[in-house]
Amino acid sequence: MVIELLGEELRGHREGAGLSLAEVTVRTGISTSKLSRMENGRKPQKSGDVDLLLKVYGVHGSRRDDLLALVDGMGGAQSATLRVLESKATMLVDYEQAIVPALLQTVPYAQAALREVSMIDESCVEEQYTHRLRRQAVLRRAQPPRFFAIVAESALRAAVGGRDVMRGQLRYLGEAGRKPNVTIRVVPDLPHGHPGLGGPFQRLQFRERGAVVVLENRTSTVIVEDLAEVKIYDRIVVELLSVALSEEDSLAMIESLTMAPA
Repeated sequence: MVIELLGEELRGHREGAGLSLAEVTVRTGISTSKLSRMENGRKPQKSGDVDLLLKVYGVHGSRRDDLLALVDGMGGAQSATLRVLESKATMLVDYEQAIVPALLQTVPYAQAALREVSMIDESCVEEQYTHRLRRQAVLRRAQPPRFFAIVAESALRAAVGGRDVMRGQLRYLGEAGRKPNVTIRVVPDLPHGHPGLGGPFQRLQFRERGAVVVLENRTSTVIVEDLAEVKIYDRIVVELLSVALSEEDSLAMIESLTMAPA
């Protein structure tokens, strides 16, 4: 998946620069056959080749850093992989049981969550929440993906960062939930079990390659591509939506929690 996505990115940047494969070969010395295999995801990319191509295509800044991190599989690669996946998706579903979804976190909440929940070393907090903010940019694009945030009530009641930080976070959630591309559904505390108790996940839908599921824990990210496994998560999404409050009632609950006395 990562090799294919990186290939698509390289092809898109080449076409955006208005260059043919032959012209890129002249500028870089990389053969057209190798370039073609790289773009089609049939050949593992080397960081030196990718770096050279990105310079020729005029790709700089965080986008360049993300793509190189994908190649290296090192520092920031997990966040980079998520950003590339999310940037390609047409629809995102994020279920969270304990915290607010990363794409809807305020800066103070994100910083507190990294410290209090993820137990990130203080020296790495700024870098990590910066990665998180970069991911959020996907929802501010001119044509953003459809985003469904399914959040357990307990995540809205956990005062991550303290009451003032949480109040600001809830207020922001209420504002975000009224955007045309964002839907927030709250799974209330129930007197029985439901599939969401099995843990958080993201489901990403793509225009041409179907869907994948992303599972994150403290130290690693797993991308589930097997169709049979993805279908299990499709059923979980349907079940969660069946027990969740309506969109209107979800926003009403968020507003009531925002207004609750300290």
